[in-house]
Amino acid sequence: MTSSNSLDRRQFGLGLAGLAGLALSTPSWAQQAGAEKVVVAESQGFSWAIPYLTTSKNYWKNHGLEATTLQFTSGRLAFDAAIAGKAQFATSTDSVVGLAGANGVPAVIVAEFTRLSSGMVVAARTDRGIQTGAQLKGKRVATTIGTSGHYFLSRFLSLHGLTLKDITLVNLRGPDAVTAVAKGDIDAFAWGWDAGQKAIADSGGKVKVLDDTGLEKVFLSHYVLTANESLVQSKPQLVEAAVRSLLDAEKFYRAQTADAIALVAERTKATVETTKAGLNTVSVGVRLDSRLLDDLVLNAQWAVEAGLATQPKEDLRPLYRKLIYTDALKAAAPDRVTLS
Repeated sequence: MTSSNSLDRRQFGLGLAGLAGLALSTPSWAQQAGAEKVVVAESQGFSWAIPYLTTSKNYWKNHGLEATTLQFTSGRLAFDAAIAGKAQFATSTDSVVGLAGANGVPAVIVAEFTRLSSGMVVAARTDRGIQTGAQLKGKRVATTIGTSGHYFLSRFLSLHGLTLKDITLVNLRGPDAVTAVAKGDIDAFAWGWDAGQKAIADSGGKVKVLDDTGLEKVFLSHYVLTANESLVQSKPQLVEAAVRSLLDAEKFYRAQTADAIALVAERTKATVETTKAGLNTVSVGVRLDSRLLDDLVLNAQWAVEAGLATQPKEDLRPLYRKLIYTDALKAAAPDRVTLS
């Protein structure tokens, strides 16, 4: 991958001022019709705060939706459930959508709600001689294959002159990786910041989070709401309602941050202090922009290079632009869409 594809750190903060003019009223179709039932497949962790708040406060109801949720341990599993027809919407990441798009899976991003560089970590056992990323060479390192954790691990290793071929990759869910590293069954894992903190606590001081200086130059993860392509085409009003619900949750997060953090902590079974610290590592904001498209292309290139997908026949940028549906967010908050 050439240096032209490296990622520059950018600051994202939409602020309360940007929320003041949002069109958050219930659309006329929802006022005229009864509530429509939808299922939302959700992943776990503080980075999914906005959809958690949407459900906790039932902002779905504001826009004519009666939503139930299915809970999964990763964005990939949530995404797979939606693709299998078990849910209309799924919370996932650009890494999952990038891999799916390269393999011709018909799903689209309808909104991004969080992005981060430092919200993912590599946690390693120091008693296995691991103090730096370079010392992961030859070690057993876990993540969930085909997820943002997998992509993150490859980018983290690149900072230290390594590739995935330099380690023994172990396919584990995030919670299982925490247990495995605490027991000593693996040497390290790549997953969310909160998983790293739990591993430190559970291991009796034998696990540390490795330094990630420079990570922002090569990695940015986008947390997104996805929908099946057929749903977007047949019921665009449902998609708009879901996006408006996310905007309501973001407004609550910014106006009543302490209450929002407490709700997220309750949902993730973490302390308020840990949740607050974790959310300080991410940028919250419902949006669709060119950076998302840039990183989808990078994810697809990685998936092909890692042997997880074959090279699509279509050029990657036009391919992934078609997998971002902007109409719903344009209708609700046009200033949040800067993707042409």
